[in-house]
Amino acid sequence: MKFRLCLYESCFIWLASMLVRFRASLFVTLLLVMVGAVVWLSSQKPLYDSDSVITIAVSQTPLSAPFIIAKELGYLDSETLRVDILPCYGGVKCAQLMFNGEVQYATASESVVMFSSFERNDFAVLASFVESDNDLKLLTLKENDIEQISQLDGKKVGVIKASSSEYYLDALIKSSVTPDIFIEKHYLPPNEMSIALLDHQVDAISIWEPYGYQLQNEKSHQIHDLSIRGIYHLSFNLMALKSTLESAPQENKQVLVALDRALEWMHEHPIETQKIVARYLDIPIGQLSWTWDDYAFRLVLSNSLLSNLQIQARWALENGLVAGEMPDYRKLIDRTQLWRAIQH
Repeated sequence: MKFRLCLYESCFIWLASMLVRFRASLFVTLLLVMVGAVVWLSSQKPLYDSDSVITIAVSQTPLSAPFIIAKELGYLDSETLRVDILPCYGGVKCAQLMFNGEVQYATASESVVMFSSFERNDFAVLASFVESDNDLKLLTLKENDIEQISQLDGKKVGVIKASSSEYYLDALIKSSVTPDIFIEKHYLPPNEMSIALLDHQVDAISIWEPYGYQLQNEKSHQIHDLSIRGIYHLSFNLMALKSTLESAPQENKQVLVALDRALEWMHEHPIETQKIVARYLDIPIGQLSWTWDDYAFRLVLSNSLLSNLQIQARWALENGLVAGEMPDYRKLIDRTQLWRAIQH
């Protein structure tokens, strides 16, 4: 009996010693693995650090299709730089985000560029990426019995302040047979314009797509279109602070090269492009197709941009919408950035 107890005791002691050795060995192995992992990770540079991420404020409109395609196809990002898109509604809001330092780049119409130029000159346009002569609409309800622009006399019209919406409205009135009519402008954000018209807060609205299409497919009300195609040629542009252009030449080039690649892909795959853009903007493909042919997508800095800025600036001064001297728009158009990018 004593022999068996001794045997059992010996086995227990042996097993206990083996367990201790195993645990010690396992601990040492895990410790070595952890130390090795820490050393390896510390030697690796992360793909994106806080200084290698830039953001572009992009207006949520079909006009921004080149940026949508560039992002969705991965053209904007590189191995050392990630480019994020911050959605915003209207070029005015996008520009404000840039001026506030919340983003490095912004998309906006030349009207936003013009209005901003009377307040500051620390920014520049890098390129235009789309033009349209039919993106803006002047809409009213049929029940308002407004069949022509002259009947807007004394009426309330919703517009987006300091934007292409305001310029387009005035351009339509000036080109009509009654250029001296009086209208009461109601300044509203883009996403409140349709509701204001349908609720009779205003008698008409000057608005861009896709709001025009959405309203004209409104089942509860019939819409009358007072627009005239070709009165106004809108361009959408990429803007940045001059400090960004000076301090980040490689980033500027990467964004413009990505846009160029996206535009080339868009021209080669028009149907696929519309599907991607419609999905991104969460709009029906039929809605996008309805306006698609109105857009001329290309990456340029043409003389027409300079002319439009000067014409709109004179209009704003004459109508008391801005104060000060006429800006020198040649200093707000940076052609060197696009030239460097197209050399890639």
